[in-house]
Amino acid sequence: MNRRTFMVRDLPAATMGYAAGSRFSVAAPIGDKPTASSYFEFFWIHMQNGDQTSRMAKWLENSLLPICRKNGFGPIGFFTVTVGSNLPTTLIIFAYPSLAEMESLWGKLNSDADYSAAVGEIEKDEPAFHRTEAMLLRATSFCPPLAATPAGEPPHKFYEMRIYESPTNRQLGYLHDRFAGGEIDIFHKSGIHPVLYADSVFGPNQPNMTYLIPFESESHREKAWATFNADPDWVRIRAESIRRGGEIVRNITNMFLTPTSFSMLK
Repeated sequence: MNRRTFMVRDLPAATMGYAAGSRFSVAAPIGDKPTASSYFEFFWIHMQNGDQTSRMAKWLENSLLPICRKNGFGPIGFFTVTVGSNLPTTLIIFAYPSLAEMESLWGKLNSDADYSAAVGEIEKDEPAFHRTEAMLLRATSFCPPLAATPAGEPPHKFYEMRIYESPTNRQLGYLHDRFAGGEIDIFHKSGIHPVLYADSVFGPNQPNMTYLIPFESESHREKAWATFNADPDWVRIRAESIRRGGEIVRNITNMFLTPTSFSMLK
């Protein structure tokens, strides 16, 4: 049995074409350039109340993470969704330099007897989860390298995930231009330091861009966003983006994520 049916589904051929420059799926936003480390997989594990959450957390820490690290995965982020829909939910973020490397890594994992045994263990009795979802995202040209938190560094209190939906791919391109053209600079000046920016290749509510922000506390978040929203440069940049492309964001989804004690991204 191929245990990949639990963690990752086979990569559609259309995705490989997209990586090679095909326009079969989502058109590349205006001004966007592929990056060397350019793909992320968001794997959502939705559970039911009861012992599924503790069983899954133990399995992820003691089985999946060490086996993935042995096979060359990393960094991997493990998060508990604290504010969002379909709770309780765990989110795993995998980072890949390319789709070919993604296939190679999962090929090694599927061939690993320890992985097959671990999945067999979590599946042998009661169901380990209610359902799963997977999204494939491509990094924007301004996405920083995703790095594991250095050992001994205090974990962040929580992460805010923001998903911006645009009406069209053209307007998603304008959103990219706005971020790269000054919005990120204002973020940093305001105390907002996202660690990831990526567009959905496969997943719901496209076209959209996701970014992930660590915060030290709730007061840190409130102060940072208040500072950002009051910044005159932000007011100017936003007005210019509306003049150029209209309302380039039609919907925003916010989630709060708490890194687990064993997450490589804390």
